[in-house]
Amino acid sequence: MSGRAKVIFLSFFTIVALVGSGSFITIHAAQVQRGFSLFPKYTNVVVGKGEEVNLDLKVINTGKKEEEVLLSIIPEKKAHNWKVSIETEWDKIGVRSVYLFPEKPDNSANLKFHAIPPAKAPGGEYRFVIKGTTRDGKIQHSVGIKIFLKKEKEISKAISQKISLTSKYPSIENPAGKDFKFEVEVKNNTDKALVLNFGVKPPYGWRVYCSPRWEEEKKISAIKIHAKGSENLLITATPPINVSKGKYPIVFVVKSGKEEKTLELKAIVTGTYKLVMKTETGRLNTDTVAGKEKHLTVYLWNEGSAPVENVSFFSDKPNKWEVTFKPDKISSILPFQQVGKPEKVDVGIKVPLRTLPGDYMVTLTAAGKQDQKQIDLRVTVKTSTTWGWVGVGIVAIVIVSLILIFVRLGRR
Repeated sequence: MSGRAKVIFLSFFTIVALVGSGSFITIHAAQVQRGFSLFPKYTNVVVGKGEEVNLDLKVINTGKKEEEVLLSIIPEKKAHNWKVSIETEWDKIGVRSVYLFPEKPDNSANLKFHAIPPAKAPGGEYRFVIKGTTRDGKIQHSVGIKIFLKKEKEISKAISQKISLTSKYPSIENPAGKDFKFEVEVKNNTDKALVLNFGVKPPYGWRVYCSPRWEEEKKISAIKIHAKGSENLLITATPPINVSKGKYPIVFVVKSGKEEKTLELKAIVTGTYKLVMKTETGRLNTDTVAGKEKHLTVYLWNEGSAPVENVSFFSDKPNKWEVTFKPDKISSILPFQQVGKPEKVDVGIKVPLRTLPGDYMVTLTAAGKQDQKQIDLRVTVKTSTTWGWVGVGIVAIVIVSLILIFVRLGRR
């Protein structure tokens, strides 16, 4: 091969190589334009029987384009009956996919891996795989989670040797709107001082805090108890305004190192009862005519949170007056916020014929098993127009009679 041919060949080879490398660079660049990562903060945890698992999970878009990542959980065979889900961090909404932008802060999503073991699950290790896949299926990532479930006997035995929790009144009954206050004694059974951390697992929407027994205004989350000593704590639980009638468990948790002890308390909400009674017009006075029956409409409703049962109607009235109610009984009046309408009652007031004109007082009472309400009604009695005309007639007769008498006397 001549020198000139060699130069041409080398030039051609160089061009091909550059083009080829350019294609490789382009392909590689296209690949690095996309990507995401799954980042669980904890991948190996230990929990006790009956405890739920909530682990932080972060999904990050590491590429330079928008990505929708489909999420799923794959349990191992022996963990198939666990309840597992991926949820939003605060409002606990189930999540199946996330849509991420390439720019911060919209390039990541903070989620929760939530798992609930069956009540009869044996102790041991359980494994789960969290899988993420792009919508087109071209990119996949997986991460493993290990959960070690303690044996109940082992837990209770270890804790009972250190800490004991007692409450003289673990179940308290109160109407809605009132605080529940539980006194709890925490005892250190060891020969050395312990610093105990504690917390409360309240029902949804409840506010609960701990304080020393005689210092209710002081909120605490830890306490030091001397060897063989004990401390009395006060747990104050405030239900939400719209709490329904029912039983609500409150779990008090005390921790010492990796060990913990729980005490279940119970708040029984009986509900509130508040009857309200008003006339149709809102006025507390009415007019009637002696000898006739006057009807008016009264509305009754319950502004409490629990039903008022067995409501009957009564009246306090002047002698010989008649007051009737239709209906005269109501079996149950549900909270107004549930039914959205009041009960309608027709009240009949009959005044005796010979009642003198004037103002009279009638008291209407609605009395139920849980609450009662009454209103005072001023009734103005007027005379009948018929008797008015009779009176006019009598006066006319008297006048005519007097005129006739004067005429006769005048002739004499």
